[in-house]
Parts: sequence; C-alpha cells; structure tokens
Amino acid sequence: MSGCGSSDKDQYGNEVQKLARPLPVEYLLVDLPTSSPLVPLYTFPAHEYPFPVENRLIDGHLQDFGSLHNYMQRFRSKDFLTAMSDFHLLFYLYGLDCFGTKMKTQMTSLLDAVRTQDNKLAEQFMLGDTWSTLEHLIGAHSGHGHDNHLPSSAVGNDATWTCNHCTYINSGDTQACEMCSLPH
Repeated sequence: MSGCGSSDKDQYGNEVQKLARPLPVEYLLVDLPTSSPLVPLYTFPAHEYPFPVENRLIDGHLQDFGSLHNYMQRFRSKDFLTAMSDFHLLFYLYGLDCFGTKMKTQMTSLLDAVRTQDNKLAEQFMLGDTWSTLEHLIGAHSGHGHDNHLPSSAVGNDATWTCNHCTYINSGDTQACEMCSLPH
C-alpha cells in the first residue's frame, strides 16, 4: 500500500485497510463568541487602594514587605476581613516562602472567611501565630517594629552584609534584603 494508512478489523473480523487522507481544515474551525457579561459578577470587591498586582514591576507594582506594610496601614484591625478581601494580597501571602507550608495550610481558614465574609473566622486567623509573626516582620521591615537585636558593630559601615534568612549579599546602605525583602 502506498501512502499513509491504517488497518482495522471490520464487523466480520476481516482486516480492512483504510486510506488516511488529510483532515479538512473546516472541521477544526470553531466559532467562539467574544463578549463580556452585561452584568459582571466580581468575586472580590474593588478597593480604592488595592494591593499591587504581581509581576507588574514595569508598571510600578512591587509586592514586598514595604507594599504590604503600606497596604495594611490603610485598614484598622476591625476591618481585617475587608483588607484580606484582595485577590493579589491573598496570592502574595500564599507565595511567601519564609513560612514554608505553615502559611499555606493556615490560609484555608482565611480563604473560607473571605468566601463567606465571616468576620469571626478572619479574626481567628488574625489572632493566630502565623499572622502575628508576619506582623512582626512587617513592623521590623518598616522600621517601626521590634529591634533586630544586632550589636552596633554588626550593623557598621561595611560595604556589604549577608542576609540571615536567604544568605544573599546586600549592599551596606540597605535596611532590608534586596532578594527576600526581610529586614537586616
């Protein structure tokens, strides 16, 4: 047999050769409507000052402890659920590597609180040790938090310093690591 083909057994058990002809392109064309809903349904409410969007550094959107500090300063503690109702903030918190899997497992209750708008569930997450640790890191990064307990000789005027968290070598004039954004 010349060309491409296949062989199958028919209903009587005979082996039948089938010629493989090219598939017509018309069978692959599909009409897809391009439209948007008349009444859009948003999962997350729009904030006046939203958390920066990930991967938009060229547009000035930087997700780090500084932007997290600035974002959280806009909300009172009683508005914690409102603050957490931002998709980009939740995505940033989920991706924080400094907590390992602990943040990911404890965020389930926070995500349930956001989905159901349950203030008590959000408050339980806020009172937990993971959020408390994150608040301390944010405070230390902003300069308003706890003392970092380094002796003055360790902070000196060296040209570089090594981050205790990720071992990145930073320039001496920065107060936070350029790689992981954790405080010096």
